[in-house]
Amino acid sequence: YEKNILGIRAGVNVSTYDISIEDVRINTGSRAGFHFAVTDQILLHRSLPLYVETGIGFTSAGGAYRGLAIRPMYLQVPLLLNVRIRLGRRLDLIPAAGAWYAVGLGGKIRSSGAWYDLFGPHGALRRSDFGIRLALGVEWRRIQLRAGCDVGCLNTLSEEYTLPSDPDGDLTKFRFDGFRSRNLSIGIGYRF
Repeated sequence: YEKNILGIRAGVNVSTYDISIEDVRINTGSRAGFHFAVTDQILLHRSLPLYVETGIGFTSAGGAYRGLAIRPMYLQVPLLLNVRIRLGRRLDLIPAAGAWYAVGLGGKIRSSGAWYDLFGPHGALRRSDFGIRLALGVEWRRIQLRAGCDVGCLNTLSEEYTLPSDPDGDLTKFRFDGFRSRNLSIGIGYRF
């Protein structure tokens, strides 16, 4: 087995937010985005096809709900465990599971037709996010197709943030208890 596998990956995301408002759960509408990453897989044992996968990536996410549009961009670092299951001479199935940490780079939130900064001292979201990732890839020769699901574990809504009034005027009267990201992705990659 190869000791170290470097790769690149890019693709599309469909993301939403899971919002808890006074013990009621709401999913926002989805938003299409994109991702790209540089990855490194390190062999854990010379006789087993078990790898630790990490790297660095950029992802755009977001969602929309009743006049609010949320469009964050993150720098993301995953830490996954994957196994390469040989299906044929040059065909591998690669399930992976683990965690990721993300730092918000920028983004905007739209409310009442105006755009506001998403991060920062008066921003809606905290810069840090953390979550769990499950993924499944199929690799033929050096080309990989991969689908995955990210589930955010942290409430990323800033405690200091108050929503500007929305067009209907009914979001500001509620207390937001949770604001967690959800992301489905599909992408293509190449390993060196």
